Amino acid sequence: MRGMTAPIFFTASGLIFVFLLLKDGRPLKENFRVKKGIRRGLFLVALGYLLKWNVFAVLVFQFYNSFITLDVLHNIGIAILALIGAYALSQKLQWSFPVLLGVGGLGVFFLYPMVSNADWSFLPLFLQNYLTMANGSVFTPIPWIGYALLGGVLGWHLHKQTQWYRTPWSGLALFLTGVWLSKTSTRALINLHELTGLNNILELANDNWLFWRLGHVLIVIALFIWFTQLFYRYIPKLFLTIGSETLTIYSVHYVLLYGTWTGLGISRILGPRSLSPLEAAIGALLFVVFFIVLVYRLEPIREWLDAQVTARMRVFYRLSRVKVIRTYHAFRFQPGGRQLEKSEERL
Repeated sequence: MRGMTAPIFFTASGLIFVFLLLKDGRPLKENFRVKKGIRRGLFLVALGYLLKWNVFAVLVFQFYNSFITLDVLHNIGIAILALIGAYALSQKLQWSFPVLLGVGGLGVFFLYPMVSNADWSFLPLFLQNYLTMANGSVFTPIPWIGYALLGGVLGWHLHKQTQWYRTPWSGLALFLTGVWLSKTSTRALINLHELTGLNNILELANDNWLFWRLGHVLIVIALFIWFTQLFYRYIPKLFLTIGSETLTIYSVHYVLLYGTWTGLGISRILGPRSLSPLEAAIGALLFVVFFIVLVYRLEPIREWLDAQVTARMRVFYRLSRVKVIRTYHAFRFQPGGRQLEKSEERL
């Protein structure tokens, strides 16, 4: 599964979001998923930056370049905004939504060699991080939103042919398409280069991990469809809850593993060394058990945090409000304040 998690994650995000977007059925401006998606996309970008910051460094006004590098959450947020943009464009211009998603996704893939090899040093560092990984970004919108856009095509088809995806034929079609992509996409890209003469396509063929991984993603989705068709009634409810809490799991794992905010994480404690197979297995098992327990107890934890944090925030708001009002009145009733008030009355 090494190298598979990100393509699966982005493709599934696009699939699920587009399916829910179309399921709402209301016009663009009234569609609940559009409004929620915009908020969610911006929130994920903001959270991605927040998870990069170190509290103690910020308190002493030390800012590092790593604070503005990009990671998974930034790109998921951008992908959601791109999906909404494509949907809005298709509604406005009466274009085919799935065609727009497919062309957009493939276009992002084909642009990747050119964008990754270009020199973006003339841009501010903040913008460079959206286009190159040279400064420490782990993921960039190109090519990763391509998986989300192509996943959106699957989401559109799932919405249109929901019953078909409840049959084994859907899994078989995706499985064969995935195998075909994995086996023949490189040759197809070489043929396309010979036809067009575009070096960009040749570079993509020489390092064809994008379409190769896309084929693997389709195979995994096919296996997932078959699995759920056979065993859905036996899947524990906790397993489904874990699937709905991926953002919480990712955020907590990021803090624990990389030591964001505090600078003290598991990776810092262990240091720059490779783990033995036994150590890696034990660590992975402990992580899985920890997050299963966390999700199981998540609602009581949220209720406690809500009670504690909300109460303190309410007190802080009231005290701040009183302070602002007193400051305003103190300024207003000073001699200069009265003069200002008279001037305002004349106006």
